[in-house]
Amino acid sequence: MSSANRRAFMVRSRFAFAAAEVIALRQDEHGTPLGIVSDDQTPFAMAFTNPEAARARVPEGVRATPLSLPMHRLARLVPETWGIVLDVDDPYPQVVAPAQKADVVAASGPFPVGADVSLDAVQRADHTFTESLREQTAGAAGISRVWVFRHRVDILPDDLMVVVASDGPESSLRYADAVFSVAERLQMDLPVTTAWIDELPVDHAMWIRQQPTVLAPGAE
Repeated sequence: MSSANRRAFMVRSRFAFAAAEVIALRQDEHGTPLGIVSDDQTPFAMAFTNPEAARARVPEGVRATPLSLPMHRLARLVPETWGIVLDVDDPYPQVVAPAQKADVVAASGPFPVGADVSLDAVQRADHTFTESLREQTAGAAGISRVWVFRHRVDILPDDLMVVVASDGPESSLRYADAVFSVAERLQMDLPVTTAWIDELPVDHAMWIRQQPTVLAPGAE
């Protein structure tokens, strides 16, 4: 996807904007974001959709490491009093004021408040992943049930969501590592996320519990 197309996609909804992958610049010497200061002396971390535009903004003599990360993660990382400006050299840059960063964070995640979220059955193309997951994680400690769905938020592209019922968050985190290993080995075309069912919105969790499982290592 070109930088121009990515930008057009992002601005169509706040959920897409929050999930959009951007490039930030971290000053190696100080460990702080490379930014600018507005007329009212408010600092803004710079983010970019184009790697060349990011590199062009590094001042001569300054060492800065490009970081590729979602916008909502950048909003969590920059100092509290900082805002974010996306594509500062474009005619119409996207500006997130310091007080608006919380809105960007709230618009992120697999079930952001106010978003149109859908969970659908996996497709035939996903069966290799589900079969591999079943084989590789059978008998996983602390895991009682596992479901896999096609997941979509608003206008964002589909991803695969693995939902686990477990005896606690530590077991879920261990299982998420196993899911990542399977997805990496298969070089999945779709992003794969893992969620603990006890942390999901109640209505989604109730619906998920009624669906067929992919794996039930703790079932009798």
